[in-house]
Order: sequence, then structure tokens, then C-alpha cells
Amino acid sequence: MNKESLIQQIKEKAKQDMKNRRDRRFFDAMGFLVAKGFLRTNLNIPLLPNKRLQLNDVIWAGINVEPRILEVLPAAVLRLGKHFDLNPQMHPSLARSVDQLRKREQNGDAFYGMPYEKLKVWADIPLQDKRVKPVAKKKVLKTFRLDPKAVERLSMAAVAKNCTETELLETLLSQVKLP
Repeated sequence: MNKESLIQQIKEKAKQDMKNRRDRRFFDAMGFLVAKGFLRTNLNIPLLPNKRLQLNDVIWAGINVEPRILEVLPAAVLRLGKHFDLNPQMHPSLARSVDQLRKREQNGDAFYGMPYEKLKVWADIPLQDKRVKPVAKKKVLKTFRLDPKAVERLSMAAVAKNCTETELLETLLSQVKLP
């Protein structure tokens, strides 16, 4: 391979990259992820915070244009699931990565070459939209069977402390000394 053919290949790749950067799939994916606070860019991209994205398009943009999209995609699907059309049969590796992030596993599978350690970071970063909680701060639903007298005492204590029953239980549990 001589110098001229190498330069020609580089020019063709650059031309293809410029074409891909003008693709709607790239603009939609980056516009959404930048608007939600997962990514930042110096490109002039319209922000699309309410866009519903097709995962095939987002994965295409991550593979062909911007690899950072693949790095944040599992966390974005986990935290903003209503904006994506996750089908575990069509995207098994993504569904597996999202499930591992949801369970807060220490080790997990790579997603399109992105190591799990890099994916894990994005599940807990604070986003611009404060309504979306990091995975570590989401409340976990638990059901307990309590004696009716205990429930009555819990309600009365919560009213006396001017807090919810959940807040009262969390406060009492934080005071328990563990061995």
C-alpha cells in the first residue's frame, strides 16, 4: 500500500463520516441525549428532549458516527425507558446490560465493545432533569405484613413528627446499630 492510496482511503472515510454526521438518525440520537444531559457536544444540534427513539437508529448512530452514544445507551434506556422501544428479543445484549445496571451488579457484559465498568458510571450521574433519579437513589418497593396496632402507632408517630410513614421508617432504620 503506497502513500497515495492510503491518503485516498482516508479521504473516502472522511467523506463517509461527513455524510453520516448529516443523517437523521445521528441528529435524533444526539439531540435527545444532549437534551437529557447524558452527552455534550460542540455541534449545532437541535435539542429533542421529548423524542421517542428507535433503538436500531440509535445503535446505528453509535456504531457509524459517535461511539459515546453506545456508552450511555444502556443507562439512558434504564433511566428514560419510555423514550425507547426496547424489545429483549431484538436487542438481547442491550436488555442484558440494562438488567445488570438495574440490579446494580458489580461485573457485567460488555455492550458493543464498551466495557461494563464504563456503562455503570452513567447509571448514577445526575441529569439536568431532576425528576429522573439516579439508579442508586431510586426507592425500592417492599411490602410488609404488620400488626394493625403497629400500623396505627406508625401512622400516629408519623403525624406527630410531621413526616410520612416511609420517612419515619427510614429514620428509625438509620439509627439501628449493626454488628
